[in-house]
Amino acid sequence: MISKRIRELLWNFFLLWAGIGLLAVTFRLTPAWTETLPLPETLRTFITLCLRYGDFISMLLAASHIYFSTVDRLGLRKARICAAVILGSSALLETVGTLSGIPFGSYQYTDAFGPRMGGVLPLAIPLAWFSVVAGANLSLSQYWLGGSRAPIAIATGAFSMLFDFLMEPFAYAIRGYWHWAGSIVPPQNYFSWFIFSSMLAWITPIYAEPAPKADPRPAITLALMTGIFIAARIAHGI
Repeated sequence: MISKRIRELLWNFFLLWAGIGLLAVTFRLTPAWTETLPLPETLRTFITLCLRYGDFISMLLAASHIYFSTVDRLGLRKARICAAVILGSSALLETVGTLSGIPFGSYQYTDAFGPRMGGVLPLAIPLAWFSVVAGANLSLSQYWLGGSRAPIAIATGAFSMLFDFLMEPFAYAIRGYWHWAGSIVPPQNYFSWFIFSSMLAWITPIYAEPAPKADPRPAITLALMTGIFIAARIAHGI
């Protein structure tokens, strides 16, 4: 496990990166905009890469901090199991969904959302599932719902469904990370997020372990991600 000092540096970098991302979506900054800047070529290339891969980096940082908080809560062994269950299950679920249209509906990923596993599933997708499910589970069980298993699982599923509702226009209409058949998000997509997020929250052990101390970082992480989606929708009028 990495040192506390490095974790703090990564956390501060995540906050900075999220702040830059919020400005970028609010003012609709794109790689094409970078080409208009009177800057040296090297600097323009760097800014372009940041804008192009910024969302993937944000998701990687978010998942990392949720994992650190999970380790603090569960210990290293249980945290690894929790991460493996959510990452593995969501990767399998999304791969099946992409290939068959079940259970989410008919959609296809593009090359815009960072590296893809096996040429099919963007690596950021299981990271997003882990961030949302584990992050909501950590936050809810710490602040609001004590150690009661069923309410935490249901509330995690409800939050995940809301998160996906806010994310969808940002991801497919603004960023083009995936395409829905007919350019319509089917209702079953949201219900699937609710059902499977609730199931994953139910089977992972986060709810059963009391928080050793207040840890606001999972809630802050999810709030920043949600804020970026809302800002992007407002900026683009959708």
